[in-house]
Amino acid sequence: MRGVTRHNLARFPRRQVLQAMGASAFCAQALPRQLLAQTATSFRPGPYRTLEELSASLLASGVSADEAKILLPLAKPAIALQSTAADDTMIALGASKIGGSPDVARDFVWPVRQPTTFGLSVVEILRGYAADSAEEDLKSQIALKEQLAKRVAPLAFMAQIDLAACATAGPCDADMPRTGHFLLFYDLVFNPERGREADGNRLFQLIHVEGDLTRQASPDLGFPLFGGLEAYRNCLPSAQFKPIFTYTLPDQRAAPITPSYLNRPYPHENWSDSQPTHLDASNRLGGWPENIRREMTIALSAEDARINIASLKYREIFKLLGEAAQDWVMLLQIGAYDNDINDFNGLYYIWIQRRHLRARDFSQARLIYQKDG
Repeated sequence: MRGVTRHNLARFPRRQVLQAMGASAFCAQALPRQLLAQTATSFRPGPYRTLEELSASLLASGVSADEAKILLPLAKPAIALQSTAADDTMIALGASKIGGSPDVARDFVWPVRQPTTFGLSVVEILRGYAADSAEEDLKSQIALKEQLAKRVAPLAFMAQIDLAACATAGPCDADMPRTGHFLLFYDLVFNPERGREADGNRLFQLIHVEGDLTRQASPDLGFPLFGGLEAYRNCLPSAQFKPIFTYTLPDQRAAPITPSYLNRPYPHENWSDSQPTHLDASNRLGGWPENIRREMTIALSAEDARINIASLKYREIFKLLGEAAQDWVMLLQIGAYDNDINDFNGLYYIWIQRRHLRARDFSQARLIYQKDG
């Protein structure tokens, strides 16, 4: 399974707001003039190891030189994480991977969540289904999940990222750690759309570890992740990640694009639609996200400022929160990968404000899960 399904998303256009706000505020690279002079004869879907390669790809997909002049300064470097299915025992200690068991320090304490109100809401939904069903399996699932939601439970291990290997692949965000490993844990049993409940209960954790590592099997999660597949009761099927440097661009739901293109197609729509879920890699470190639904940095900024944006027009929202939105950095995007069992049906995004990233305070990271359909 290599990537999420693309949607027939709403189309957006034009660039006056983007020019007025200053597009370079969102980017990590300045725009060399010579990039605009080049031409391209064929479209290539990446990786884009230089801005010249990205420029050629845009022009070949039909983007005008004027539009490319606006888009190229927005390019952000990222590390695409291409996956290859592999037995966990065959993946080297400390290598980047998804699924299997994490590599941790010997004194590592497995992260847990507290009793969860979201989990209880899932149980109530299941009860609604059970009212019209005679399936005993569903009744058993409800009983087990209700007990599990009411108690402390371990989080499932999702992925680990070798940050040194990623740094070797190419330069990412200047504030991204270049040593150690990211370990991502999450409540895969209840699969919440947010990683934190209103009372502060953390339903995911992103942990930065350094030093000597040892592989540690998961404790029992309290509910099987894949039914009768005992080998995967407490873990995801494993696959190794290969880090590949590439430049990324914001899509039509990203803050720098949406306010400028509300009434017409955004300039790189054809280019974006031609990307094979970016190098067949739904998973990436840094860069721009592939938005399935709403723009996320505006929503995160609104939450922090405790502003209800439901009744506001987008340009009003952007004027109010556009500057704060620039402070959010996407650390990770996790999604479909090479395996024959699991399908996340969407993407998981890990965000953090830049000041917390610089302080290496990953307890302040936020998780958003956007469903594919």
